[in-house]
Amino acid sequence: MVNLKWVPPIIGSLAPALIPPAHIVVLWYFWQNYSRYVDKRFCSCSCWDTVFKGPYESGIASYKHMYFNATQNTLKIWILSVFCIIVLYESVKKLTKLLLQRRARHSMIFLFTLSLYSHYYSWWSFVNYYNDDFFNQWNHQMVFTITELISTATVIYLVNKDTPLSPRAILCIVGISILHIAAGSVDQFIHNVILGEGYSHQVIRDVSLMTPDVMHLCIPVWLFRQTRKEAFTVRPFYRDRKLQREIAIMIFCVLILLTVLSFL
Repeated sequence: MVNLKWVPPIIGSLAPALIPPAHIVVLWYFWQNYSRYVDKRFCSCSCWDTVFKGPYESGIASYKHMYFNATQNTLKIWILSVFCIIVLYESVKKLTKLLLQRRARHSMIFLFTLSLYSHYYSWWSFVNYYNDDFFNQWNHQMVFTITELISTATVIYLVNKDTPLSPRAILCIVGISILHIAAGSVDQFIHNVILGEGYSHQVIRDVSLMTPDVMHLCIPVWLFRQTRKEAFTVRPFYRDRKLQREIAIMIFCVLILLTVLSFL
């Protein structure tokens, strides 16, 4: 039998290795006509503190493909990025292993894949907040990011076929998707996409953020409905007081978070 233990680490490594370059390619596609030509012979990095070069270079430095300043925000960007890379690597490795063992729910793998853009968008937003010292949208984005992480953690938990599709887990995913759809529509989606007043990159961004949320609403509901149909001992919805109570709690939590977002 072929040993496939090497496959999950390789697949896990490809995700953090390929996603950022793909992002830069997309940026280049939209803004190539507005980018500046850099003459490596005569340009200089006057905003660079040159600390990481030590005694080898100081003052106004020459061209560098990459440079960073030794500041607290740079440290925060580094820690955030390392944390995200490790989590992405371990998540993809785990899901790949379950796929190879034929123990994965493909619908949950699909949802996890769709959520990658949302998480990458969050990481890139926080990187830019730290890099630009711009924090006006910090709290708003933090609510979206935390709820996205909770939703994706639940999806990863449900990937394993041995894990039952509990109403609480399904409603957690569904509730967060409803929150994101409602908040995202009011924030940008209706203005940029429905009314057609956004630029092309804004439309693509908003559609890419909204599509996973819609799928996180539809697919879990469909799966849960199929599971209840197959379990003949399950009570009908109108008689299932526990399920009704958990739905009421989900709606209450969504309304509370929407109220919080309206003040941020």
